[in-house]
Amino acid sequence: MQENITKPRVVFFNTPDPKGMVNWIIEGIEKSISANGFEAKVVDLSDPETISDRVNEIIDFRPLFTFDINLDGMIFGEREVQRLPLCDIIGNIHITWFIDDPMIHFSKLKTILGSNQVLYITMDVEHSQWIASSGKNVVIVPPGTNPSKIPPLMEKDFEVAMIGPITDPNIIESNWKERFDEALFGYAVELGRLIYRNPDIPIRFASGYLLSQLNPDFQNALLNFQKENEEDFINLLTEIGLYSMNLRRWNILTAVENFEINVLGPVMGELPENVVIHEGIFLQKDVVEFLSRTKISLLSQPPFIPTSLGFTVFDSVVTGALSMVEDRLSSKSFFLPDREIVTYHPMDPVEIEGKIAYYLEDSPEEREEIAKAGRTRALKEHTIYNRGEIISNIMKDIIRQSLSEEKPQEGETS
Repeated sequence: MQENITKPRVVFFNTPDPKGMVNWIIEGIEKSISANGFEAKVVDLSDPETISDRVNEIIDFRPLFTFDINLDGMIFGEREVQRLPLCDIIGNIHITWFIDDPMIHFSKLKTILGSNQVLYITMDVEHSQWIASSGKNVVIVPPGTNPSKIPPLMEKDFEVAMIGPITDPNIIESNWKERFDEALFGYAVELGRLIYRNPDIPIRFASGYLLSQLNPDFQNALLNFQKENEEDFINLLTEIGLYSMNLRRWNILTAVENFEINVLGPVMGELPENVVIHEGIFLQKDVVEFLSRTKISLLSQPPFIPTSLGFTVFDSVVTGALSMVEDRLSSKSFFLPDREIVTYHPMDPVEIEGKIAYYLEDSPEEREEIAKAGRTRALKEHTIYNRGEIISNIMKDIIRQSLSEEKPQEGETS
């Protein structure tokens, strides 16, 4: 008679997401780890009124691991009048995958740093180092695309598309002038422009560097503000990062004059007539479908991802659009420039427009070859299923380590 071996159990938390990306990731990871020896269950946490029922469902399932994205599935309960994460109460390991900068989720992060039951996954080396500086366990898993969500290859109806959102940086500066004093306004603008000029520099490092160049009185004032109001300071850095992102995207859009560019997502500000705005296209499934019908995808990553690529880059490459990505070390570590993607320098509008002209007008065959090669590479090496295998191996290592620690040492009896 065959022995009945119970598989280790994992619960995935499906949480609300305005772009609809979380569901894609959870669905792909769940499918992958199920194929790698785990019993998986997806629990929907989108309705606050049913949380108690979901908690009972989780407890009944008795998972060894729970998994969420960006700490959005972190559930808290009370034990002995103490508010604790659910994983501390029921004794499982909670895995959270930050698919953007953990700094953006600082208010959630600081509430669980006291727990030793949480494993953090990041997709960027700098993110990993920041969390590890708090003495926490961190592993790096790069993003990937979910092939089941990608449409088949389509006819290309559009020439160039750029993904938003995008805001005129002058609007942001006007808002800051009303809220900040002169010294803080100057610091915010200069830090944003520093990140704009140097996209590989992490904003936390750039902040310290710039501050060291300013007068001692302002240094002391900002350091005291950071020490006494850490969450507000993190929110300030997040605002500055968004300013830098919009500065880069806005300057690219206003510099490219001879081609129609379709912007996907909301826009604040007046753009040139050659820019067509599709405000209603912001869900990931709609963005991916549009890119599948586009010849060139012109991508500008947020500065919050200094050493890696975001999920949207992989989704873009796999649609069959020629993906133009900012020239960073990270872009070259996943795809071959000029063979699977095309890189550009965000501060060189002549180069950007020149490459658009070359691949649209001078060499469409080469454009199609690069797009095809990028799609093939993404489907082979950069799927969410590939990333699920990495996560499966991480969980298996945790299980092996736990079993090893439970074995009696030499000279001991069990």
